[in-house]
Amino acid sequence: MSHFSSPPVEDDDGGFGPRDAYQDDDPEAGDLDDYDDDYDDDYDDDYDDDYGEDYGEDDGVYEGPGGYRETRDLASRPSTATSTAYRPRHAQDRPSARQADSFKVIHRRPPWVMWVIGAVVVLLIVVGIGAIVVRNDINPGHPGALVTVTIPKGASTAQIGSILAKAGVIDDSSVFHLYTKVHGVGSLLPGTYHLARNSSYGSAIAALEAGPPIAYQKFTIPEGFTLAQIADRVGSLPGRSASAFLAAANSGQVQSQFQPAGQTSLEGLLFPATYTVRADASYVTILQTMVQTFDDNVANLDLTQAAATLGITAYQVIVVASMVEREAKLDEDRGPIASVIYNRLKANMLLQIDATVLYGEGITDPNQMDKNSNSPYNTYKFKGLPPTPIASPGLPSLTAATNPPTTNYFYYVVIDSSGKSGFATTQQQFQGLLAQARANGVG
Repeated sequence: MSHFSSPPVEDDDGGFGPRDAYQDDDPEAGDLDDYDDDYDDDYDDDYDDDYGEDYGEDDGVYEGPGGYRETRDLASRPSTATSTAYRPRHAQDRPSARQADSFKVIHRRPPWVMWVIGAVVVLLIVVGIGAIVVRNDINPGHPGALVTVTIPKGASTAQIGSILAKAGVIDDSSVFHLYTKVHGVGSLLPGTYHLARNSSYGSAIAALEAGPPIAYQKFTIPEGFTLAQIADRVGSLPGRSASAFLAAANSGQVQSQFQPAGQTSLEGLLFPATYTVRADASYVTILQTMVQTFDDNVANLDLTQAAATLGITAYQVIVVASMVEREAKLDEDRGPIASVIYNRLKANMLLQIDATVLYGEGITDPNQMDKNSNSPYNTYKFKGLPPTPIASPGLPSLTAATNPPTTNYFYYVVIDSSGKSGFATTQQQFQGLLAQARANGVG
């Protein structure tokens, strides 16, 4: 039977103080050393399971809160094998609940970390909102009415963006400029466009890369039109000016192969036809087209060879053709009229053709013409051909002037309301034609 000479006394830290001499009067009780060893092993196993990471039994090092390290001298613990004093380890060494909680490491973030996290969150929100706004600018999704926008030559991408924004085609010129840089947009072509308000950047750029839609203008020049009449016809087109066209036609910027030296007027050298030109074509371009059309149409007539046969220049052949154009009303009369002109020239007679006088005086009523005027186109006063053509001759008149029939006519006059002309060789025959015309109500 074992007994304590005095009961264990609890000390201040929750353990038990040294025991008094321990008496083992009972042989059955076993050896105290064996008891201690068994108890220590059991306790150490339990303790290591709970606190082994903090307290190393082998080296006696304890690691507490905040990295605090404590070294305990295990050798200083009372040995149960040699001492009669007994201190139960489970009572002395096991930490209390409050002590165990204090051993837990609490990681606290510095305040600046929270500020950085907050700033990042705000930045992400702002970027997200900005991305939505930019996306809506780039592709608004609901195009509006068409507006006319003109992009000048040499305009930069930034300037084009400002023009589009001002017209309401896009919303933000800065975003547009950035968009063109990011997407590697090529050349944006100048010109006049019809673009929808609130367009997507993609559609607006596609239109500007393709260039403005090509608009065409169409006009018809009848046979016998003078240069002034042609100018009026061109000037009636949208955006065109008659005076600007006429100035270009008399400037000498465009030349015909048939013009003599020093002559700048294109009168009679613009072929009567229907033309389709670009709306943005210059007057020079239009004139070049009309002159080239004339040259193409007379190529088979060989004006140069015909002129040599007739004893005049190719330009004078055109002058004769223009007179035939204004005098003849029927195609069947063009050849005979041309023959009258050539016969009179050969006979050194005054041509006495009303159409030249009317042209020179700028009038259309024969009853108002002055046959005594000093106009170089007054063929009642001056012999020979007028200095220039008086109209644009058509191909039938050009053919008649190039290859006239051989006749002995020196006179002609319109004798009926159909425009039919009568021809005469003598003055007496001519007077008979005049009487016939008066009888038909055309004299």
